[in-house]
Amino acid sequence: MRVNITVDSETLEKAKKKLNLFGGKLSTLFDAYLRDFVKGIDKDFGEEQKALQDRLKDLEERIKKLEKSA
Repeated sequence: MRVNITVDSETLEKAKKKLNLFGGKLSTLFDAYLRDFVKGIDKDFGEEQKALQDRLKDLEERIKKLEKSA
């Protein structure tokens, strides 16, 4: 897939110079950053989801205890 983006020209030139040291391409760099971004979002969301599930389970257990004692 092809995507057009706009970047700061000074930053772009600096990035190109640094990438040339490793023989890298800008497309590879952007792809790596996008993958890292997606993984980070997925990880954060997954941890948040697990925390909510743990809280829900705790509340369900408390409700069961209250129902038994009533």
